[in-house]
Amino acid sequence: MKFFTKALIILAVILLILALGDSIFNGLFSNDGYRPVTQQMKEVMTGAQ
Repeated sequence: MKFFTKALIILAVILLILALGDSIFNGLFSNDGYRPVTQQMKEVMTGAQ
């Protein structure tokens, strides 16, 4: 059971790193310039484009 818990935590951390990396990558290389990750989070939460 401990192994299963550790595996879930590791998976969650990897997903978080990938998500942050993706948003930072998109922010740096998109045409509208860099937006902070927090701003992107707000847009995702509110559904704004």
